[in-house]
Amino acid sequence: MENLISTIIFILPGFMMYFWVQMMGVNPVVKHTTIEFGALSALAWFPVAFASLGIMSLYHDPIVSLDEIKNAANSIRFLVEFTAISIVTSFLISVLYVTIIYPVQRYSINKIRISIKKTPLSKSASVWEEVFFNDKPLIVGVSKFGSSEPDVFGNIEKVARPFEPKRTFKLIYMEYVELIIKKYNVPVKEIFTDIDSGVNVFIYDYEAYQAADQKERKEPEYIQTPSRSSTS
Repeated sequence: MENLISTIIFILPGFMMYFWVQMMGVNPVVKHTTIEFGALSALAWFPVAFASLGIMSLYHDPIVSLDEIKNAANSIRFLVEFTAISIVTSFLISVLYVTIIYPVQRYSINKIRISIKKTPLSKSASVWEEVFFNDKPLIVGVSKFGSSEPDVFGNIEKVARPFEPKRTFKLIYMEYVELIIKKYNVPVKEIFTDIDSGVNVFIYDYEAYQAADQKERKEPEYIQTPSRSSTS
């Protein structure tokens, strides 16, 4: 029981903040050792716990010491209230960190990195997120290493999240996208290379694809079907 109370009071608030920040795309998804995880949870515990206890002091006697926290933790009502408030405060503090504190932190670090001739850090935690997690449509072709052109074409509809075991995505309008790219020679804008799996993802110029799509729509043989739909 004491371990459960200690987890709720001293680990859960920091873990929740770390979880929110990771879900918002700032922290990379990596495996941590027990010591690393404990240190991260402890670091994030202070702002969440202080904010939660500050809110609770509005209608309870203020808690200003660890002994008072331990004594209050004997009450189930206190544990429930503390957990519920910590969920909300951890989310709000995470939003504050991601939108205000982290950009300033990254800007300062990049200034130092540039001054010592290092490349600046990207906005996203990984290249996968940087390329595929944006609000713009992506027209792609996929091929194995050594292939001169893609084997599969399509418009990306869904992308695997970074912490999923395999990096995959769902393609739609595959036949129509292949037709447009080959018929109108849509140029490749950039290439994502997954060295571990040996796959190249060709990312095509979306503006050029849209222009080609509009030309194809004006062709007399054009028929609007689910397999020949536009991404626009």
